[in-house]
Amino acid sequence: MADSSDILFLHPRYSDIPGSLKETLFDPDQLKAAGLITRKLSGRGTTYFFKLRDQDCVLRHYWRGGFVRNVFPDSYLWLGLARTRSYREWQLLETMERLRLPAPRRVALRIQRNGIVYRSDIITEEIQDVTSLTELLKFRPATEEEWKCIGQTIREFHDQNIFHQDLNAGNLLLGVGCCHLIDFDRGRILRGTWWHVIVLKRLKRSLEKLRRNNKGFHYNAMDWSYLQDGYGETDGQPN
Repeated sequence: MADSSDILFLHPRYSDIPGSLKETLFDPDQLKAAGLITRKLSGRGTTYFFKLRDQDCVLRHYWRGGFVRNVFPDSYLWLGLARTRSYREWQLLETMERLRLPAPRRVALRIQRNGIVYRSDIITEEIQDVTSLTELLKFRPATEEEWKCIGQTIREFHDQNIFHQDLNAGNLLLGVGCCHLIDFDRGRILRGTWWHVIVLKRLKRSLEKLRRNNKGFHYNAMDWSYLQDGYGETDGQPN
């Protein structure tokens, strides 16, 4: 019989959660039955928002992308804990929390191992009073100060060697005088500066695609110039 086990991590702030509640946290049906789910968002998979005590939290399952998803939608090859995507993200979030970077705060992580494969779910604290850059630009233009804040925030992460694998407009959250980065799946620590421009180009492509696909989307070349002003010098700014 194949080995089967669950590996659970809790942030110290939540270490006193009763054992009976720990599994419920990762089960959308049980959360719904308990009246804890406040809303959900659909994308590659469904993201659930729920209440834990007085804290708003986010439950995200790890789904595969690309062609392989048609065969193994959420199963990954087990090569040891340190090589799981979910545990790597958990560790990266811990590093960013220690550095006080504006990123999601950890709540809990579950890895379900079944023989040579595993599945994962992660829970983070919901960032309050923010709007994704994508949704904001569908509604109104961002101000010069907001674009500069975005550039400054990205630079904060880069100066700490934090590489975001998929920095797009949906992964930038804006609030009053603040900006946060989210979704660090496949993110990692990278030395050097050669990759900085790659991340910026990825973001610029996402903004240009949104402008092509959404009539009246509030983005132009001057906006990108403001973001660059906030970011500062790099080895090769995207044109």
